[in-house]
Amino acid sequence: MADKLEQIISLIFLMKQMSHENMLDEKNRNFSFLQFITLRYIKEKKPLMKELADFLAIKAPSATSLINTLSEADLVNRLAEAKDRRVVRIAVTKKGEKSLEKWQKKIAGNMRKRLEKLNKSEQESLAGILTKLTKISNN
Repeated sequence: MADKLEQIISLIFLMKQMSHENMLDEKNRNFSFLQFITLRYIKEKKPLMKELADFLAIKAPSATSLINTLSEADLVNRLAEAKDRRVVRIAVTKKGEKSLEKWQKKIAGNMRKRLEKLNKSEQESLAGILTKLTKISNN
């Protein structure tokens, strides 16, 4: 059983990697999965740096480095709060939103190409398993 679980875990990581292959920015630089997840989270939450670091389970200096990279690419901005200039939120720029949308479509397309190779019964089984796993993780 443990060997089968190890195989499943490895396959899940491989699927994640395949879904994000060939993700390039406008300068043909690789756009990482971490950058993608970060951009999505920032778009949803407009977090403080500490909130971002906590979400990503990384240290604050690593989060700062990641944000610096995204900021240099004009994908995010740092916004000081009006009431307390020491409080800085991170927000996605218009360019960041367009890039995020483009990469989401690319990832969905990559996954669709692979999933379309499954027959209807296999697709239904996979959907059922993923739904069950999602419900388990939400409990």
